[in-house]
Amino acid sequence: MLTIFGGIGLFLLGMSMLTNGLKEIAGEVLKRWLNKFTRGTFSSMLSGILMTILVQSSTATTLLTIGFVSAGLLTFIQSIGVIIGANIGSTSTGWIISLIGFKISLQAMALPIIGIGVFMSFVAPRDIKKFGGVLAGFGLLFLGIDMLQQGMGDAQNFIAFDKIPANSFFSVFLLIIIGVIMTIIMQASSAAMAATLAALFTGAIDFEQAAYLVIGQNIGTTATALFAAIGASVSAKRTAMTHLLFNVVTALIVTATFPYFLQMVRWITEAVVGRFDETMALAIFHTLFSVLGALIFMPFIKQFAKLLIKIVPERENALTRDLDTKLLEVPSVALDVSFKTIRDIMAVLTTAQSNLMVTKKITAEYERKMDEVEEAIQMTNDFLNAIQSTSTRERNKHIAILHTQDHLVRLVKVLREEQQLEALVLQPQLMTEWQEILADVQQNLSGEEPISKIAQILEGHSRMMAQARRNKRNEYFERSVANETELDVAVSKVGALLWIDRLVYHYWRSTARMAEFQQIDEEKRLKSSSDKTA
Repeated sequence: MLTIFGGIGLFLLGMSMLTNGLKEIAGEVLKRWLNKFTRGTFSSMLSGILMTILVQSSTATTLLTIGFVSAGLLTFIQSIGVIIGANIGSTSTGWIISLIGFKISLQAMALPIIGIGVFMSFVAPRDIKKFGGVLAGFGLLFLGIDMLQQGMGDAQNFIAFDKIPANSFFSVFLLIIIGVIMTIIMQASSAAMAATLAALFTGAIDFEQAAYLVIGQNIGTTATALFAAIGASVSAKRTAMTHLLFNVVTALIVTATFPYFLQMVRWITEAVVGRFDETMALAIFHTLFSVLGALIFMPFIKQFAKLLIKIVPERENALTRDLDTKLLEVPSVALDVSFKTIRDIMAVLTTAQSNLMVTKKITAEYERKMDEVEEAIQMTNDFLNAIQSTSTRERNKHIAILHTQDHLVRLVKVLREEQQLEALVLQPQLMTEWQEILADVQQNLSGEEPISKIAQILEGHSRMMAQARRNKRNEYFERSVANETELDVAVSKVGALLWIDRLVYHYWRSTARMAEFQQIDEEKRLKSSSDKTA
């Protein structure tokens, strides 16, 4: 029993090191891939499959997907395709184990790999160290499988699987529940699959029992996503519900048609291998399970998306719906989500201000929007504070967005001042000009165009306002000295002038910093394009 626990522990540790290392090596590549190759339903699913195989973690793929939906780079329908693909890609672990894990001496292979990997992690240059972590993780993964094989040889001494043959409804239900519990306890479907394959290889269970365990494990793997979705963003909750419905519905169909499904697996295994290899057949069964689910759901993906939106509606403050703490594990995605949230905040702020200039009074709706914006700014602050940027590019983007946030906070303070209504009365010409520019700002922030264009317009207007402030301020006081106007009126006009100047300045600086954030990504894209051309 202790050998099995130790084997599972080593497998999970190895899988974690392997996944983290691969994410660090290929994280930016995955991000570009997901953005580029998820335009259609089929391409979204294919992207999910390939990415999950690459990093050996459906969770990593899911996190990137949630982040891209939150950042507005993927539609929710496209994300469902990626999630379904991730379910298929996650079955690759079973293939690796069945193809390699039982064919060679794992301990003889694993120990040198672990040694080389750890050595690289300690003494290799910084850029090479991450490859050492991947090697060490790979070695630990196979050492864990070796220990599972040893432990499963005695499994029947403490789990009497021969007492629950898969020939009755109760036995089938019990096997599925055991599979669910295995995945929940191990917190990884790959570890549960490894344990099941080891038990099957050593003869502790037969093939039908293993197949029902796998069905349960596919249901159990949704538990992690459901637990993680508690208190998380709407995107994360909808993703968890996608997992749940996809796996539960597929499990019900496979269970109901189990004899026919099993016969199909036998035919495919014999056609591929030339004989019925049980461990290979179980890997095929696992993959066919997810492929069947894809065939069922993909034709009705739009209807499925509508159902999920009804089940998980938007939260009260829609501005903060995407700030999911799970995304902090992928800093580049977390920064993109923060940027999109700030862009949405500025769009709402601009719309509220435009409406105020039309009504010329502070309404209850305006106050509600301002309260919503201030709450969203505070939540964004907390989210940005938790991001741990690693690369130079991420740090530069992080700094740019913090500058944006600072000017946004100051902008809200300006808009909370009573001089806003005075400016409409005392500086009607300047406010009319500003209203026209606000319409352009509103259109830019609500679309997908680069913010640099509107930032340039705001820069010119801000410089014009600064000059007007200097000229008109002196003019007002000169008229007061010449008794052409009351001093109180002159002071009020100067106050309104200063207020407009600060308003335009913080709008300009906010958009300028946002444009800087976008420029960093654009430079990276251009560099990648030039490298490919060269």
